Formats: sequence, C-alpha cells, structure tokens
Amino acid sequence: MKNMNIKKILVGGAAGALMLGALAVPALADSLSINFESPTYTVGNINGQDGWTALGSAGSGCAVYDEGVVANTYGYASFGGQSFRLSDAVTSGCFGDQAFAKPLVNAVGEVDSTAGTFSTGTLQRHFEMQFDIASTVPGAQQPGMHTSVSPDRGDGSRMSYLRFEDGTAGLDVFFDDVQGTTNPANFVETQVAAGLDRTVPHTVKLTMDLLDGPSNDVVKVWIDGTLVHTGTSWENYYRYDPEAIAEQSPRIVKTVLFRESGAANAADAGKGFLIDNLSTLSGPILVGPPTTKDQCKNGGWKTFNNPTFRNQGQCVEFVEHQKDKDKHDSDRHEGNNDDGHHDDGEGHHSSQQPED
Repeated sequence: MKNMNIKKILVGGAAGALMLGALAVPALADSLSINFESPTYTVGNINGQDGWTALGSAGSGCAVYDEGVVANTYGYASFGGQSFRLSDAVTSGCFGDQAFAKPLVNAVGEVDSTAGTFSTGTLQRHFEMQFDIASTVPGAQQPGMHTSVSPDRGDGSRMSYLRFEDGTAGLDVFFDDVQGTTNPANFVETQVAAGLDRTVPHTVKLTMDLLDGPSNDVVKVWIDGTLVHTGTSWENYYRYDPEAIAEQSPRIVKTVLFRESGAANAADAGKGFLIDNLSTLSGPILVGPPTTKDQCKNGGWKTFNNPTFRNQGQCVEFVEHQKDKDKHDSDRHEGNNDDGHHDDGEGHHSSQQPED
C-alpha cells in the first residue's frame, strides 16, 4: 500500500510545531493524490481514466505515444501494484494530445492570467506538484531516453518545465525558466541534478508562487528532499514574446503535462520512465515559518500562515522549539554535507522554448 501523506509536502519545517499542540496550517483550496492503483486505474491507455486526457496514445492525436498504466514488475516497492509508464519511442511537436494529469478544480495564477477554455474555480497563487520517477531499466542506460514534465493549464500552455534524461552516469534533470523582458524571450536552462542513481526512484517536487506583475514569480525545485534550484516561471514569455501575441498574458495552472517530443528513440518502446505517487495542490502562498523571535513581535505573528499562531507567545515558542531541533539535527549530522545534488548556476540561454 502506498503512503501518500500529502501533509508531508505542505507543512515542511512546521511539522515539528505540531508537537507544541494546537498550531494550524493553512487550509488548502484544492489537492489531489494519484497512485495509479486499481480499481481507480486499470492497466492500459490512461486517456479518460480519473480525469486524465491522453488523446494521442488513444489514437486521436498527432501520434500514438508509448505510454499508459502498467503493472509494477520493476521491483519498486513504493510504487505499489501499478504505475504510469512513458517513453520517447514515439514523439511529436504537438501539445494538446499528450498526457495531462487529472486537473485541480481551483487553478493557480495571477490576476491577469488567462484560462482559455478551462474553468478557473477559486483562483489561488501557490501551486505544488510532486512525483516519483524511476527507470524501467535500472541496470542499464537507455541512451537518448528523455521526457519533460510541466505545470500547465491543460492545452500545452506551460508555465514551467523540467526535463529528465537517462545519461551515461545516471538520470539527469534540467530546469528551464524565462529571465528578463526581452523579445524574443530569454529561455535559460540549468542542470539541477546529474547522475542520479537509476536503480532507485527519485522524488521530484516543484512549487510556484505566482505574483501579480512581470518578472516576480518564484519557482523552486527539490530532488529527494533537497532544494536544488530557485528560479522563475514562463510568465514573461507569454507577456513579451511575439509567439504568444494571440494571448499576450500568463496562463493559469491546474494540471501537469507529461510530454514526449524531440528525437524519437524506437529502442525505448515498452520501456522508458515510470511515474508514481503524483500529487498536486493549489492554495495561498505560504508565509513562514518564523525563524527569529523578533519576527513574532509587534503583530508579526499574525502574518504567518505556515503555520498560523493564536498569539505572539505561541509564535515565540515555535521558534525556540525549532532552534532546539535544528541544533540536535546538526550535532547528529555534522560533517555530512555532500548531498550529491548541485546547482550549476545560470546555465544555457536561448530565445526558444525547449524542444522537448
């Protein structure tokens, strides 16, 4: 049975505060947890299952992509009995026919974000997606194997981007954002992980805080619990690039796009990557937790929602508890500072969207 405790990815550092009693975390506007298990999901094409769309693999798109729900015969215990598999054996330059996860009811966006043909619900400002990824061939490289995963509104209007490649030393991960207000847009690619062990699953988390106005969205990426990069969104591509002139505004986010494009690798048919333990959420931007007692004073305790406090004293007590916990953790792990993940700085600049 899979353990999908969604609170774990929401509370973060505030988890220890629950030991103090009566602290609260902000109520989520919307959240989903997807583990691809029966009876909700059945082995085969995922199109139409539990709100997913994948028109291409169903034979109604630009190409019949090599993807679907599969039985877990790969030995990953945390993946339960079934997972979502996809490969780059078949690719295309299309968007709307690729695999889109079950959408949230309440979308995330800015005041001027456009929804296209999709419903917005109660607009939120904070989005999170988290999933596990693993190779179907843990003992060897699948040369050229790649896929991209993006927060999306449901038609290929991506607001961020991660790409996963099966490299010579293990799995490599790349992040692309749009920096500056140039026309054409300045897409910057950063490698955020290299050589991840392909014999085990890896947990990937991406969060977005979408703030009104240009050049101020905040996107963060974690791999296996470690923050590996902080960047921005694709809002300025939609605001300034002539490619987006028909809809010159940022887009809402309410789903996750799993896309196969670029060079096809026929040898990957029936193999590729597994996706499991997918969760998404929308809600208010999280403020906190406080890190100093001074932040609790003069009404400062009222500004926090991660967690919330009843009064100044409770806020101060939280800070003291966290400092004691951090000191204990530091004493236990002193000297063990190499986590194997590296942020490679600014990365590669381009005036074009990533091909994949």
